[in-house]
Amino acid sequence: MTEQLRELAHHGYPSSGAAPGLDDLDGEPFGPGGDTSLTSAARPVTMYGFPAAAVRPTESQAARAETRAQLATEMQPIVPAGRVGSAAEGGVSSQVGALPVLTPSQIEADKAGATPRPQGAAATRPVTQISRRGAAQTTVVERPETSGVAHEPAPATTQVPRGVYPSTRTRVARSSKDKLKSMIRGDAAPTAPMRVVDRLTATPFQHLRRFGDSNDRQARRTLNFALRLAETMFHYGADALDVENAIIAVCATYGVENLEVDITNQSVTINYVAEITETGKLTAAGHNKDGTGQITTSRTSQDVLDDPNTYSHTVMRVVRSWTDNYAGLANSHQLVTRIIEGTMPLKEAERELSEINSQPKPYPKWAVWLATVFAAATITTAIGGGAAGALVAAVSSVLVQIVSSKLGAWRIPEFFALAANALIVTLAAMGISALGVDLSPPRVIAGGIIMLLPTTRMVSTMQDAINGFPVTAMGRLMSTSFAFLGIIAGIAVGIALSGYMGVPRIDVSQSSFTPPDALTNTVFMLISTALVALTMQAKPRHIFPAVLAALAGLLVFHIGGDYGLGARLDTALGATTTGCVAALLAARSRIPQTILAIPAMTYLLPGLSIFRGMYAITVEMETTGDGFTGLINAMASIVMMASGVVLGNYLMRPFVERMKIFSLRRNRRR
Repeated sequence: MTEQLRELAHHGYPSSGAAPGLDDLDGEPFGPGGDTSLTSAARPVTMYGFPAAAVRPTESQAARAETRAQLATEMQPIVPAGRVGSAAEGGVSSQVGALPVLTPSQIEADKAGATPRPQGAAATRPVTQISRRGAAQTTVVERPETSGVAHEPAPATTQVPRGVYPSTRTRVARSSKDKLKSMIRGDAAPTAPMRVVDRLTATPFQHLRRFGDSNDRQARRTLNFALRLAETMFHYGADALDVENAIIAVCATYGVENLEVDITNQSVTINYVAEITETGKLTAAGHNKDGTGQITTSRTSQDVLDDPNTYSHTVMRVVRSWTDNYAGLANSHQLVTRIIEGTMPLKEAERELSEINSQPKPYPKWAVWLATVFAAATITTAIGGGAAGALVAAVSSVLVQIVSSKLGAWRIPEFFALAANALIVTLAAMGISALGVDLSPPRVIAGGIIMLLPTTRMVSTMQDAINGFPVTAMGRLMSTSFAFLGIIAGIAVGIALSGYMGVPRIDVSQSSFTPPDALTNTVFMLISTALVALTMQAKPRHIFPAVLAALAGLLVFHIGGDYGLGARLDTALGATTTGCVAALLAARSRIPQTILAIPAMTYLLPGLSIFRGMYAITVEMETTGDGFTGLINAMASIVMMASGVVLGNYLMRPFVERMKIFSLRRNRRR
């Protein structure tokens, strides 16, 4: 009975059509002195914070309520109702003051039809029901009663379609004071640190695939492998950003993500803490578990760090030597690319890394020596040194390599080795010129200086400073600066010694400093680019892309010179063009941009500016200010050259991404 009454109270009692009897008016309703055991069933309970819906009366109840309101006006109203009237009685309607609650016997009699039904259907007021969607209300209108037709509610005619259903929340207009506060209020602080994997955004390693999760022992093995890989890349000339991206990509692929990477000039440090899932539960084996092996509690990242039983591991490696081996750098970069595809086990990756470190360089030592000699000769010819100057540059290059080999075997610091090499180049050019040979000593010395400059470190220094590695950049800047100072010191000592030997002075403002024609410069600079790439142990298939990058930069450089843009602007445009082309070609070959950009930048190295500035400071004391200006301009050219490489890499990112998408589609078709 209770369940039936609750259902009737929710849907409304069906119309009985019987007229109210006067003997039923004195029935005792639920209330004071009555049975209240069914009160909760007859009245809907308030849910979700909304007010209780009104109980829907039947037609006979409405008629009896109207008569009761007229006879017993003193009765306290319980549930408000609408207007009730009968069309058969002339359409007279009145305001109903109260509705009683029927007794169970009256409800049964009404359902059985024992109560006389009034003539015609009484018009009832639409009942408002609370919608579960929110504070919005929907209206249901009951159809008039007809004989022989079951009663059912009709849908509201004003219902709004679902696709354009209005919002149930009302937006309160903000005052001017609130708007002013929102304007001057600062941004909210981040609630959590950035995930280290997010550093791979817009890098060649951003589309990685997880090979699997790691337990404690596998995580340590992954960290050791990543550290050896970082040491290899640093040793072969990679910049700090490429090394950090490689570490993060490899560790994330093998399921080690909760780590921190710190890279300085010579050291690489990786710290790993046992990882937690997105729900805060510890995933590493053996922690936060009861005797049954089940995870008992959910912990935040701070709880994991504060727990003394949390697994943590820190590894560090110091890189104490560098070598020019662009083939090894390309192989290590391609190894990382294959790892992030998610199909290479860690054991196989360790084996390939060992093979990379054990492989010999592509070219033997004698081939590198010959390439260095011819590179010095072609650079001297490209800047207008002539055949005699190229021959002197080649001979001095042979002497430089012999001395460098001996000093390297004696473990002499780089500063003194570069000073000795610059001294040899300067004395050879000045001495042969004093013998009456028709050559330009400044151009011969400039060609030798270009071969001595630490180009890789200069570009890497600017890359690290721009990419957010200030400590590494400062360390490399100090190393590069002392190498640069060693070259300047050797030139200064050579000029001083040549003066004591009676060598005539050189007029630094003479017309011999005018550059050669564009065709000669372009052809010999392209040849020297290929030779420099060979001396840096680049693979044979990577030499031609480096030449193409140099050709693009040379064309822009000479076109800018023809239009009179100025030396500084020409250098910036040429460097940016070379960096853009090198970035595209490197992405196609899946190698770092440095492998192509460093040899391609040979035509921009300021050898003449360095010699002119140093000569003005050392010999011609009256032009000391001009000498410092020349050295500052040379440093500015180096900075713009390195900045152009970095800028070209960033400018080509959208095109590189599009190339990767096309490559993936082509592979899927195959």
